[in-house]
Amino acid sequence: MSETILVVDDELAMRLGLKEVLGRAGYAVETANDGAEAIERLDRGGLDVVITDLRMPNKDGLEVLRHAQSRHPDVLVFLMSAHGDIPTAIQAIKDGAQDFIQKPFKIDDVRARIRAGLDARGERKRPKGDQAFGEVDPAIWNDFPELVGRSPALASVLHTLRRVATSPLPVLVLGETGTGKELVAKAIHRLSKRTGALVATTGQLSPSLVESELFGHTKGSFTGAVDDKTGYFEAASKGTLFLDEVGDLPYEVQVKLLRVVQEKEVVRVGEALPRKIDARLVAATHKDLVAEVAAKRFREDLLYRLNVITLVLPPLRERGDDVLLLGERFLAECAQEAGRELVFGDSAKEVLMGHRWKGNVRELLQACRGLALLADGEEVTADEVRDQLA
Repeated sequence: MSETILVVDDELAMRLGLKEVLGRAGYAVETANDGAEAIERLDRGGLDVVITDLRMPNKDGLEVLRHAQSRHPDVLVFLMSAHGDIPTAIQAIKDGAQDFIQKPFKIDDVRARIRAGLDARGERKRPKGDQAFGEVDPAIWNDFPELVGRSPALASVLHTLRRVATSPLPVLVLGETGTGKELVAKAIHRLSKRTGALVATTGQLSPSLVESELFGHTKGSFTGAVDDKTGYFEAASKGTLFLDEVGDLPYEVQVKLLRVVQEKEVVRVGEALPRKIDARLVAATHKDLVAEVAAKRFREDLLYRLNVITLVLPPLRERGDDVLLLGERFLAECAQEAGRELVFGDSAKEVLMGHRWKGNVRELLQACRGLALLADGEEVTADEVRDQLA
């Protein structure tokens, strides 16, 4: 199991930024928005590293450090500040800080310091995202038949997914288009032990109908509402709702979604009284929601509510030999549907490995569908792959 890091900062963008990049490195990352919340989390145990801002309301970083030193001496504490000076850094080290990080910083430097600190503490385990292929727990692949691969980048996501699947908390799945966000939602639902259905929104919701689609409506509530309609949230009762492209929701609908997440109830269009719901929400987007918040296109309070558990799916170009594993599986399945057998030649494999895969797994699947119909012989050539990717 990967090490757990707590990021403590009163700035949302800093928390989310560190959470994303350290999550990509294979760490399990949690966040707290002030020192008091960090101390409460420390006392629940299970942390390996705390990265805390120095200056915060409700107890500062030095208080977090002192609490960790007195009650949780095995936890490594890194202090960071944009206002730091040499005396502060020296005092932090004297108080037991592992290191002092001056803002702005380079994330590669932070990762190197964390790794060095864990090594110095004598940790035997390393974060899954930094492990060689042979060190990945082989059992993880058996738990997720939906997600084909063997790369450490994917393994780190699956380890976190396995830990959070049974939680009722919302999950935010981030990743480029075509990385498999809906497959992750299916895996979460399957492992969640929830008795209801998995309900997935179908494509990008119409701006004029999105409220009705999500929350439902009553007969006559607007032109075209000829019957009562159950919304996605009610349909997912006791199950899971996969809300794709949450970053595209109209701003006014985001307000109502926030209420649903907070209060566990929906109000149908045309009704005044709320209806209680019990649906686990898995939201997904390819957008940078921190940037969307900064641009006033996405509500910061909604992001805070959705970002309790975040899974960042690696793009296909960062998954190494998974390209070949997926390609060979897709090609075999597509060829079987076409009534033939096909394999990739060595030169074709080189083309696959060298491609950037801007469309990720979806692009690879489409290429294999074309090859199953158009390849001349039983062995796919490099030129045939290039033709499909052109």
